[in-house]
Amino acid sequence: MTETASVSMRRVIQYASPELMHKATAERFLLELSDRLAAGPRVDVALTGGTDGTAVLKAVAESPLNDAVDWSRVHLWWGDERFVAADSPDRNAQQARETWFGKLIDDGLMPASHVHEMPADTRTETETSSSSDEDDVTLLNRAADEYDRELVYELGMHPKLDVAMFGVGPDGHFASLFPDFPEIRIDDPRKRVVGITHSPKLPPLRLTLTSPFIRSSDKVWMLAGSEGKAKAVAGALSGVNNPHVPSSFAAGEHETLWLITKASAKLL
Repeated sequence: MTETASVSMRRVIQYASPELMHKATAERFLLELSDRLAAGPRVDVALTGGTDGTAVLKAVAESPLNDAVDWSRVHLWWGDERFVAADSPDRNAQQARETWFGKLIDDGLMPASHVHEMPADTRTETETSSSSDEDDVTLLNRAADEYDRELVYELGMHPKLDVAMFGVGPDGHFASLFPDFPEIRIDDPRKRVVGITHSPKLPPLRLTLTSPFIRSSDKVWMLAGSEGKAKAVAGALSGVNNPHVPSSFAAGEHETLWLITKASAKLL
């Protein structure tokens, strides 16, 4: 493992392989939760999906440190979500449930009410196929407002997360903030959740946290394990707030970590 500091005060930690990165991130995550719970009553974290995010959660489930965390005081949120049926295997939350936290709930270690999934699409297939773009926008706006209300209800009028993890896409996106989409340019801190239509990555309808809200998180961790993400990693770490590379916007108030591998760092 090697560690360097970027020009924008981002810390970059490089691992020899994706497997080592996933395991190390899982242990970092569990230790972070334990430390925060020793100092306060609860912890609120945003999870991510994708190859790296799911692999990290699998490593969390397999770690002995998983048993040392008081999960009754941990709340789970999501950085983005595919706007599909609640039981769809495409859902980030569904993947995380099957990989990790479902067992915590089944074993009585985590209250189901502490899992704050983004709203799902409740329409039938027929209703979805006959919907117009305007219908989709209206529905997504309602869903985004619903998640925003839940954030405020749980965390107060100025909500913020303790830790937010995100994967990096080969195109440089993070959460569901895609290159040159107008949502990456949102700078209003009151706009915390938005809908995305015509996503370049299927499915086309999504919900996502905004960059200003993500940046209010105490700590933000970015994950990139494969060689296919090398161009995105290099683009993001070469500057900040570049709408062509949305992950360059990623930052936390007190810590911004890029957890990458030798393969994904090959163009640095």
